[in-house]
Amino acid sequence: MDFFEVATTMPTVRRFSDRPIEQAVLEKIFETANMAPSGSNAQPWEFVIVRDGAARREIQRLYELAWVPYKDTAIIRGRTTLSARAEKALRLGDEFAASLSIVPVHVVIFLDRPKMRVVRGSAEDLTNFGATYGSIFPAIELMMLAARALGIGTAMTTMLSPHEAETKALLGVPDIYQLIALVPMGYPAEGFKRPFRKPVWPRLHDGHWDRAWPRSDKR
Repeated sequence: MDFFEVATTMPTVRRFSDRPIEQAVLEKIFETANMAPSGSNAQPWEFVIVRDGAARREIQRLYELAWVPYKDTAIIRGRTTLSARAEKALRLGDEFAASLSIVPVHVVIFLDRPKMRVVRGSAEDLTNFGATYGSIFPAIELMMLAARALGIGTAMTTMLSPHEAETKALLGVPDIYQLIALVPMGYPAEGFKRPFRKPVWPRLHDGHWDRAWPRSDKR
């Protein structure tokens, strides 16, 4: 596929079919993700690819334990009336949480802390966290782009973070690794479409914050 078509038609997929993904397709996705840049070429990513049904059901249970209080907090923040968009987002979030276990592949991404030589929670970690997390999120994004190019949908969530210990225990992950994200991966039930985004132009600054970008077109 054309790169720009891939990049601009990669919505967060929340409704998946249960169609399995061939192993060769998965391997191509992860070989591509592995080409992502990282600080000092540390490549601090570890992917646990979960296909077992019982494990996926347990991941769904842990996800729902985090989703329900998150949703309740979002409703409280909205106080009286939520916008139609917010109500839709919460509704889709409920559907996603309730059907997570049918998604055929759960990719759980961990950060190899020793490779980054930054102790979790240290002063260096808190003041220069961009260097640490900037060395793993490009691999996640590249993984999701590769999946889209092969007709596979994804959704990235950090909702498992409050249950890091339980997730590690479930998957046998040593304590030195940090849980970063869950990416459910599968063929979309409804195809792909261009996601809604606000125009970029108000966020482009020409060399100085107070100078707007001089657009080359007049649309």
